[in-house]
Amino acid sequence: MIDWIKNAPEITDPGYQPKDDLRHRAADGGRARDSLFWQVIMPDHELGFQCYLYLTGTGKAGFNLILWGTERKPYVLELVQGDVPDTMDFDDFRLGDLRVRQPADQKTARIAFESDKVKLDYSFEGFHAPFSYRSNPDGLPSWFADNRLEQSGWVKGYIEWDGKRIELDRIGHRDHSWGVRHWQVPQHWKWLVAYAPDASRIVNAWIWMAKGEWGVGGYVVRDGELVPIASVDQKAAFDDDMTQRSIDVQITDIRGGTCSMQMERFGLVKLPTGGRHATMIMEAACRAKIDGRDAAGQFECQWPQSYLDAMIELNKTSR
Repeated sequence: MIDWIKNAPEITDPGYQPKDDLRHRAADGGRARDSLFWQVIMPDHELGFQCYLYLTGTGKAGFNLILWGTERKPYVLELVQGDVPDTMDFDDFRLGDLRVRQPADQKTARIAFESDKVKLDYSFEGFHAPFSYRSNPDGLPSWFADNRLEQSGWVKGYIEWDGKRIELDRIGHRDHSWGVRHWQVPQHWKWLVAYAPDASRIVNAWIWMAKGEWGVGGYVVRDGELVPIASVDQKAAFDDDMTQRSIDVQITDIRGGTCSMQMERFGLVKLPTGGRHATMIMEAACRAKIDGRDAAGQFECQWPQSYLDAMIELNKTSR
C-alpha cells in the first residue's frame, strides 16, 4: 500500500458531510441522482476497466461494467437497469448481479459482479482525503453536481472473463457526485486521470467548456502531497471520427508549480446517451507519462451528439 498522501494546507473546505458517500435522497421527482464510478487502467495488459452506477431519489438505478482493450469492441460490456427500495444504501447495495459495499468512511469500497461473461472482485482503499472540485479556483459548476468526490487509491481483487484472469494489485481511481446534472449546458469536457505505479505522480484533471467559458478542476500529487490545479494548457489530437488519440497537458497548480503530462490511447469505448439532450462519452485507456515518469491513465471526452455528428461529416468532406 501507498503511504497516506497529505492534502496541501491551502485546500479550501470541500464541503463533505460525514455520510456523503452514502445515498442522497432529494425530493425533486427523481431529477437528482448519485453517480458512482470506479476504474483501473492496465497498460501492461492493454486493458481498461470501469464500473459506473447511478441511483435517483426515486430508486431508479443503472450501471455499466466495461472491460476494453485494443479491439474495436469491448471484451465485456454489461448494462443493467432496475429499481431498488428506499431502504437500500451504498453500504449494502444490490442491483442485478452487482453488489456494492461503500460505507460512510470516505475511503473504501468493494464492488463484486458475476455473470456468464465476467466475474469481478474490486476492492478500493483511498490514500488521500476525498477531493472536491470546489477546492479549485474555478469551483464546481452548479449544472454538474451539488458536490463531487474524487479519490485515488489502491485496488485489489481480480477480473475473470473468457477463460482469462487478471489479478488486481495497483493504483485506481473513484469518484462520487450527487445532485442534478443538466446535460444541455456543457459544450465539451475532457476528464483525465493518470497515475505512476508508485504514486509519486498522480493527476486528476477535468477541463470543461459551458456557456462559452472554460473551467478546470482537479489535483496533482507530487511525492506525497496533493495540490489543487489552477490552470491547464492542453492540446489533444483526434482521429477523423473524433475519437481522442492523444493529449499533451501542461498544468499549473495553485502554488505556481507545474506538471507535464502526455497520454496516448491504446483502447477506446463509446458510450452514447440518447434522449432530448443526446450526448456521446468516449473513454480512452492510455499509456501516459507524468513529468517523464511512466504512468497509466484514462482520457474521457464528452460531446453533444449533434456537434459530434457535424464534425465527423465535416472531416469526411474536407480530406
